[in-house]
Amino acid sequence: MVRNWRFLMVILAFCVSCATQPGEIETPITNIPRSVSTPASLSLSGSAFGRKLLGQNEQGRERMILSEFRAGNVPEFMRHFSRVRFISQTRSGRSVEVTLYVLPDYLSIGNDSDYLRLPMTPLTAQAIADHYGLFLPTVKIVDAIYRAASVKLDPRPFKPGPQMVSVGEMVRHNSVVQSSLKTKIPAGIVAGHKKDIVISNLLLRKPNRVAIYGWHLRSGTAIQPLTTVHGNWYADYS
Repeated sequence: MVRNWRFLMVILAFCVSCATQPGEIETPITNIPRSVSTPASLSLSGSAFGRKLLGQNEQGRERMILSEFRAGNVPEFMRHFSRVRFISQTRSGRSVEVTLYVLPDYLSIGNDSDYLRLPMTPLTAQAIADHYGLFLPTVKIVDAIYRAASVKLDPRPFKPGPQMVSVGEMVRHNSVVQSSLKTKIPAGIVAGHKKDIVISNLLLRKPNRVAIYGWHLRSGTAIQPLTTVHGNWYADYS
């Protein structure tokens, strides 16, 4: 998602770990402040923010996205983490149980009744994560999140082309994803509908790139293998 960004606690979203049971919604609550400069009743809804983004260039779009997240304009349900557990191995081969706290969906702006999932560049995603003291996921964590998700949606790819990076396509894809949900707010962790910006050692050899992975099928296979083909300025609807 690129992404999209799911964060962990350690991870903020774009956008979650696995186990044999679905994640449980519990504390902690994301330390995202309600806007202090703008009354909640005047905060932009997802639809209104999408319209505001239309016509912006990439730099303007990213500045506006970052500003809204720093102001705390996020849905209430995105202030709560889900606990996810999975078994992993250390480099020495020892098995360990990993516990993560993950946001239920990809980063969104707005309120519970009208919110917009926002693809963004990895630079913006990392700035938001740093602001709230959270982390981006790895490939292994993205797989674990998908296994743990209680709501698994099918990928909904659009026709490839230069329009993929437009705000219009981002807004349209959000509408398609939202129509796939049975409820306005996901009942637990939702996955499969976006790709993830991930942390990867590949970036040590390929600086100034974005690492993208995900968009899982019901089989658990990711349509998008780990790639660093795009620069760190890149973001499209998926």
